[in-house]
Amino acid sequence: MEAKLWRALYRHVMSLAHTPRRPREQFDDRAIVLVLLRAAACHEPVCWACDPANWPADFDRPLPSGSTVSRRAATVGVQDLWARALAAASDRLEPPAGPPLVKAVDSKPLVVGAYSKDRQAKRGHVAAGQRARGYRLHAACHGRTVRHFVLGPMDDHDSRAAPALLARLEGGGYVVADNAYDVNALHACAAAANHQLVAPPRPTNAGVRDLKANLPARLRALDIMDSPLTRHDGPAAFGRALYNCRVAAESCFGELSYLGLNYLPAWVRGPRRVARWVAAKILVHLVRRAMKQGLMT
Repeated sequence: MEAKLWRALYRHVMSLAHTPRRPREQFDDRAIVLVLLRAAACHEPVCWACDPANWPADFDRPLPSGSTVSRRAATVGVQDLWARALAAASDRLEPPAGPPLVKAVDSKPLVVGAYSKDRQAKRGHVAAGQRARGYRLHAACHGRTVRHFVLGPMDDHDSRAAPALLARLEGGGYVVADNAYDVNALHACAAAANHQLVAPPRPTNAGVRDLKANLPARLRALDIMDSPLTRHDGPAAFGRALYNCRVAAESCFGELSYLGLNYLPAWVRGPRRVARWVAAKILVHLVRRAMKQGLMT
């Protein structure tokens, strides 16, 4: 890992307000988060990050043991520090004018080995004609950065995890997605969050304008993506331009894959470890993008 990137990650975590160390605790919450972050950023297990030999030479702080990290990682203080670290890094990338007008929601499979003993890694759809075991990352993206995310099993359909993301949308505008999100309930969720969901119609709903079967928000999405005027060379550029904003979310997932958030390594098993691994990789991605934009040093 680049030394500059790690220094930026270290300064970012150390700059956050945190709960003071309790009398019986040798390490504060920031030390636990730093070890977990070091392990994920270098794509190594936690026991590797607990060895002082694997840290920069100028790092002179004591390190917790692997058992201490495992025990403390599930505490409220450490989880709260994770959430605030992600929120602070994401806020740095927000434009001064506020949230963008167009957001995107999508999911990314996180695959485990075919013979993994992880009982909670379910088998589900990965791509056309492909199935695998693992977990699924559901994310709401502002451009090429993850703003909000939830984790679910691989067999969890996108429409089941989407309400938790749509409810957290900020500002107003449009949220684009693929046709897996073309459900009346999700159009209602987006409308409640002051957004218009724009998703291609499912084959059974293409060209249908039944007021009894479709909410007004869904009819609006159909008019944007499947306008009757399109077949007569009518204006469809607006719908295409909106839907093309999904490319930024795909680029975001591609950068996360480059950072190692693709196939889960053998030491990342179980929902808790997977959630910590995903959070660390996303934090690395956010800080990396902030450095490229000159927002962090």
